[in-house]
Amino acid sequence: MKTNQNTVNFACETLQSNPASATMEVSPNPAVEPENRPRAATLKPLVYRVDEIAQLLAISPRAAYNLCNTTKDFRVVRIGTSIRVNRESFEAWFAAL
Repeated sequence: MKTNQNTVNFACETLQSNPASATMEVSPNPAVEPENRPRAATLKPLVYRVDEIAQLLAISPRAAYNLCNTTKDFRVVRIGTSIRVNRESFEAWFAAL
């Protein structure tokens, strides 16, 4: 027990007597990602949520729900209580407007 206490005291004395060794040095070469490394592909979603449809069309969420419930112009998928709109069919419909 006496040995552990002596070791702790020695470490504390070393830090107190030589504070320069306890400081952190800044690296001259900061960490940066290499530019030639391939980036991860950003994937487009396969479906849109109704709130995203509302934002794309600049309409209220209620109007977007009404549109999704009544339209035959683009594919609407219902999963339980969730409504999703097929991205490709929506974008084709939107481009034709």
